[in-house]
Amino acid sequence: MKTRCWAVGWLALAACGEANDFSLSSPDRAEFASSVYPVLLRDCAFHACHGSTERFLQVFGPGRGRMTAATRPLDPLSDAELAHSYERARSMIDAYAPADSLLLRKPLDVKAGGTGHEGADDLGRNVYQIASEPGYQALSHWVLGR
Repeated sequence: MKTRCWAVGWLALAACGEANDFSLSSPDRAEFASSVYPVLLRDCAFHACHGSTERFLQVFGPGRGRMTAATRPLDPLSDAELAHSYERARSMIDAYAPADSLLLRKPLDVKAGGTGHEGADDLGRNVYQIASEPGYQALSHWVLGR
């Protein structure tokens, strides 16, 4: 009986491992710091948006939301804030189908192939109206590695 229970348990764990198999992408961190982070800080990190701890994608930095209350609004970017922003952004990349990544689909207008999100402006527009916008291109180059 013990052997059978152990075998059933092992099979259940093995099945769970296959069902939950995933991999995180590891895009270039230096490129993130120089090209992507500034775009996310400028376009996404407002206090009511991704500069808030209430959102999954969190981008903290000078002039926006800060990671700790001890950090003043205009203090320089901390290593911890950059690392946190990088980790949150990279977790939104689909390692198996990068073009389908939430980091690319969410901020892009539905008419341009995006999924849209609550980040629409007062005119109902999404962050990026078309994929050729420079901010979107910075995200795309980083995610797709080109």
